[in-house]
Amino acid sequence: MSLNLQQLAAVLQLEFRGDPALKISGLASPESADRGDLCFVQHKNYLPEIVASRCSAVILSAELSAELSAELSGKALLISENPHYSFVQAVEALGLGQATVEADIHASAQIAESARIGANVSIGALAVIEDDVEIGAGSRIGAGCVIEKSARLGAHCRLHSRVTLARAVKIGDRCILHSGAVIGSDGFGLVMHQRQWHKIPQLGSVSIGDDVEIGANTTVDRGALDDTVIEQGCKLDNQIQVAHNVRIGAHTAIAACVGIAGSATIGRHCKISGGAAVLGHLSVADDVTITARSLVTKDIKKPGVYSSGTPLMETNSWHRANARYKSLDKLAQSVARLEKTRE
Repeated sequence: MSLNLQQLAAVLQLEFRGDPALKISGLASPESADRGDLCFVQHKNYLPEIVASRCSAVILSAELSAELSAELSGKALLISENPHYSFVQAVEALGLGQATVEADIHASAQIAESARIGANVSIGALAVIEDDVEIGAGSRIGAGCVIEKSARLGAHCRLHSRVTLARAVKIGDRCILHSGAVIGSDGFGLVMHQRQWHKIPQLGSVSIGDDVEIGANTTVDRGALDDTVIEQGCKLDNQIQVAHNVRIGAHTAIAACVGIAGSATIGRHCKISGGAAVLGHLSVADDVTITARSLVTKDIKKPGVYSSGTPLMETNSWHRANARYKSLDKLAQSVARLEKTRE
C-alpha cells in the first residue's frame, strides 16, 4: 500500500512541506531507506544519517524543521510534535503492521465444552482451553497456549505461542502477551517450621487491565490472598519477574530483567530500566524513573530519577576503589574526631 505525501499528512494530521504527489510506500531506518521510504528524526545529532539517506520524506519537529531546512532541502517534510509516535502511526496508515489472522480454530486444539468463545476468535494448534474459560471477541490464541480453568481473556487480545494463563487469571481488552509468558503461577510463598520449608497456598490470582503488553518469558505470580494487579496501559519487557501481590500502576513501563519482590507497589507513569530490582513491601511514587541496575531498598515517596550502584570503570581502578570502600567507616570516624577536636 502506498499514499502520496498529501494523503499521508491528512491521515496523520500533520503539516507537510514538499510535493503533494510524492509517493510514500515504505518506512525504514536512514541507513537502509530507499526512494519512496519515510524516516523520522528526533534530534539533530542524527542529521548526518538523514542527510546521507536515500529516503524521500522525513518526520521531524517544527524546531528541527526550522533549524535544518537547508540541509534537508531535497526531502519532503512532515512536521510533528512527536516524530517517533507519528512514525508508528504511519506504519498503520501504510498497512505495514502485523498481518490479519483469519478467525479459525485448529483441529488439534482442546477446548472444554463449558468454555465461552467470542466471535471471530482464532485458536492455534495444540492450544488447551479448560473449563469455564471466557475468551473475548476477536482475540488470537497462538499454538501451544494453555488457558486454565475459569480464566478470563478480554476482546481483541493477542497471545503468541506457548503463553500460559493459570486458573482464574483475568486479562483485559487489547492485551498482547508474547511467547513463554506465564501469568498466575504460584508466588514464592513459604513458611519455615521445624527447620523445613512448607508451601503457603496461593489463593489469590492476577488481574491485568486493558492495553497491557507483556514480553517473552516474563512471569507474573498470583497473589497469596488478594490478586497481583497490573493496571491499564502498562508495558513489560522480556524476562521480568513480578512476584505475588505486587501492584503496578497504570502506564508504567518496565525494561528487561527487572525483578519486583512480593507486595511491592509501583506507581503510575513510572519507568524502570533494565536489570533493576525492587525489594518487597516497598512503595514507589507516581512518575518515578529508576535507572538501570539500581536496587530499591526503601520507599520512594517523590517523583524523580533515582539511581544506585557503581558505574563501569577500568578493572584496576575498580579494584582500588573497592579496596578503599572498606576504609570508609574508619575514615568517617577519623573525620568526626577531627571535627570534634576543632570545636
